[in-house]
Amino acid sequence: MKKYRLILDFGNTFQKVSIFSDNEILILKKFDGITLIKLKKFLSDYSDISSCILSSVIETPIDIINWLNESYFFIKLSHTTPIPIENKYGSPETLGKDRLAAAIGAYSFYQNQNVLSIDMGTAIKFDLITNKGEYLGGSISPGLYLRFKALHTFTAKLPLVDYNNVHELIGTNTETSILSGVMNGAIGEINAFIEEYKSHYSDLKIIISGGESIYFERYIKNHIFAVSNLVLIGLNEILIFNEQNYSI
Repeated sequence: MKKYRLILDFGNTFQKVSIFSDNEILILKKFDGITLIKLKKFLSDYSDISSCILSSVIETPIDIINWLNESYFFIKLSHTTPIPIENKYGSPETLGKDRLAAAIGAYSFYQNQNVLSIDMGTAIKFDLITNKGEYLGGSISPGLYLRFKALHTFTAKLPLVDYNNVHELIGTNTETSILSGVMNGAIGEINAFIEEYKSHYSDLKIIISGGESIYFERYIKNHIFAVSNLVLIGLNEILIFNEQNYSI
């Protein structure tokens, strides 16, 4: 009988609940306020789940933790969780779980190669794993919304602009000038970072993901591979690794 894996990624805004079969996402649902009742109802049709991993940046209700621990082979991701790469980050206890999972997800597509993961969300996050399977770290800078919000919040008259794919090099009014500055500035930043990484790491593979990646794919000069739900893919890889360690 085929077994399935439950992959949970609980963020501040949404809590993602997904079911994997091998390396494939079978179903994914987002909650905006997860409870044990909601989780049990969602999983009522899936009796063949054998294992579960939870990555959470929120205070997860203890009844959910207890139920998962009683029901499955369960891992709550932390900096001490065994992972399928070597974490050489200087302060692993402060490393965002989403950054680590995204990097591991990227590496699963290109094992034994230099891989750069670019996650485009609230922040723009670059994370590198070398061809030796070593996670080194990367960089964090503000995402599009934070850039637009900062211009509006910390100035007296600049409006809050909605980002989109329609932006020119030369803005002809205040709104289009902001669009040009934020969008083209972020595009230039990403391309410059990629070129710098490529000068240090040969045959670099690049994977881009995240909700804001749709605004950048066609503007990035280098060949990239766009992947949805890279964090969930990485969490699934971590769970598989631990299943193998414990012969699940």
